[in-house]
Amino acid sequence: MTNKLLKLFGLLAVSYASLSAALVHVTSDITTNTTWTSNNEYVLEGITLVRGGATLTIQPGTVIRGQPKGVGFNPGTLVITRSGKINAVGTSSNPIIFTTAALNDGSGRPLGGLTNPVNATRATISAGAVTNGTFLDANPKTAPLPATYAGTSATLKMFSLNGGVIVLGKAPINVANQAPSAAPEEGFAYIEGLPETADTIYGGDFPLDSSGSMAYWSIRHGGAIIGTNNEINGLTLGGVGAGTTINNIDIYCNSDDGVEVFGGTVNMKYLNINYADDDGFDLDHGWTGSAQFVFTLQGLGYGDRGGEWDGDDEAANRVTANFKPLQYGVVSNFTVVNRGAGIGLNPRSGYGGEVLNGIVTGAATGVTIAASATGESSFNSAQSRALAGELVFKSVTVNGNTAAGGTFSGFDMFANTPVGNTSNSTANPGFRAFNHAVAKGINPVPLRSGAGGSPAAIGTVAAVPAGMNTVTYRGAFPATNGSLWTTGWTALNLRGILVSTGADL
Repeated sequence: MTNKLLKLFGLLAVSYASLSAALVHVTSDITTNTTWTSNNEYVLEGITLVRGGATLTIQPGTVIRGQPKGVGFNPGTLVITRSGKINAVGTSSNPIIFTTAALNDGSGRPLGGLTNPVNATRATISAGAVTNGTFLDANPKTAPLPATYAGTSATLKMFSLNGGVIVLGKAPINVANQAPSAAPEEGFAYIEGLPETADTIYGGDFPLDSSGSMAYWSIRHGGAIIGTNNEINGLTLGGVGAGTTINNIDIYCNSDDGVEVFGGTVNMKYLNINYADDDGFDLDHGWTGSAQFVFTLQGLGYGDRGGEWDGDDEAANRVTANFKPLQYGVVSNFTVVNRGAGIGLNPRSGYGGEVLNGIVTGAATGVTIAASATGESSFNSAQSRALAGELVFKSVTVNGNTAAGGTFSGFDMFANTPVGNTSNSTANPGFRAFNHAVAKGINPVPLRSGAGGSPAAIGTVAAVPAGMNTVTYRGAFPATNGSLWTTGWTALNLRGILVSTGADL
């Protein structure tokens, strides 16, 4: 009896906590140590900076909502500045969710957004409640929104309904000469998408700098475009250092890039990027870190490159002397699924590094390594670095059109030349057909032996540098029946479209 009473009181306590949960309206920057708790939801009224030595702690299971951009461009966006820190570690059963505060028009569409989602109506918050309607994304923990909705005269994307998350650090970048004339000194820059102030600078001389810890985040329906090359991405990392922990990040339905890295030395693992309107995984400005286990999936009818990888911004005369730090990143165990068009991977403008144990499929051109463009030095182009052995591909399977891509004068990644490129191939990795519209329609696990086989699963695997997980397979997921690392916390899995196990065939 005593145990039953204790259990009953426990359930009542949980129910009471749920009923008493309030909306916390965040209307100013965070300048003192602050904790956001999972029994509340937080609404970012605009661009919110964590600064002045403050640390923002976010409990597992917390929901943070950002307002649509509104008049004057002020989307709900969380920014961790160089003088702030973030401690936000969710779990696979209690992820930290960033979503929209847009209102529901009554039929599951953003109020005010029937011709364009950027016009969605912002919620009015008073006394811990919404006073002008109900949230569009009413149950983000259990019922994430679909990727699209029916507009007035066309199907529209469920994008640009809030800002995103930006983290700025003190690690090296190779940017210089940034306009305007009052811009920071060499090796510093203003992050794109935000007003140019002392709090929006990134870069520095501290490769081991820590911006804090981030794990099991699901960032949904974000992205805000001000102009060309001036956007807020799903997750933006500017000059973030190797002391920062970033694992298990989910980007779902973002109007620009899914994850964009501007220099720094940060290492990342387990990135799930679904339905970015532009590029999935974008690298810039002398990044010298690593990324392992990256899955980028494009939607039908939109999305550009699975990976757009730039080494510097020389073409705009915004690069340090001698391109230092010289771009050299390591990306291993990636699966890139394009929409039947575009480029899978596109190293450009001085990109260098190691590309290991990957699968690219569904692209018009699987891999394109760019020559120098107007304003760029031919000796530092991605092609020149590839010829010099400073950009190598090892154990990468590319399915589909490879013409004029990974092959150019003196370089043929599929013939494994020059020396250093090994075990690359053009082959069908053995995926089941991808269907974005049905339950369990997306299975990124190569078919196993006996079920069609898979060259990607059984081919040679390249060794990875220290600090990365030892692997025995190509791609972001092993060819097994086991649970995927995306299961239980990513939006597309919670919607039932991305499978939970490799056995879901």
